[in-house]
Amino acid sequence: MDGWKKILFRAAGFGIGFALLSAIIIGSALWWSSRPVKPKPWNTKAITATFDTLNTEGETNTLEFVYTLENNTDVDYRASDGNQIHLASNLVSQHSLSFDTQNFITTDYPIYIPAKSRVRFELHLAYPYPIKQDVNARPDIRYDYTTVLAQFVDKTFRNLDGFVLLDDNARYQVMMPNGWAERAKEPLRIRESAVIPRLKP
Repeated sequence: MDGWKKILFRAAGFGIGFALLSAIIIGSALWWSSRPVKPKPWNTKAITATFDTLNTEGETNTLEFVYTLENNTDVDYRASDGNQIHLASNLVSQHSLSFDTQNFITTDYPIYIPAKSRVRFELHLAYPYPIKQDVNARPDIRYDYTTVLAQFVDKTFRNLDGFVLLDDNARYQVMMPNGWAERAKEPLRIRESAVIPRLKP
């Protein structure tokens, strides 16, 4: 009888140990599966941007920054609206991003960039420029208008070094560089006084 008792006791102990071990494994699995999913790192290579030019637009003659975006992936990129899109200014002094919360920086939707393709992309800045462009002027006059506009932006927004677009869904980070500072250094093609009135400092 003592032998049977020992066997039964060992069997019971094994069963309890197995149940405890199973509970620990199941509990650990449930805890692991309930942990917040770590987001993918931002992809800065998928879509790259090149500065194109500056324009003014609308009745209030606000600023428009024109870029070319290139989709370097094998998949078409789409953003139907701005729900998961964040636009920010890249600040020089603070070495940080300043996210727009008041629609000061906007763009047009939907955004569509086919795989391995390049598209024109505009950012609209709700800041008026005091001089309107004559769209019927000669090419050299229109060129100088853009050059002086670049000088104005470079002087007015000294702390601005481009823009950033973040897409939460795709985890894409699109860096749009400052290209107007270089354009501001371009020589005028005709005398400034004959083209554009000087802006007050």
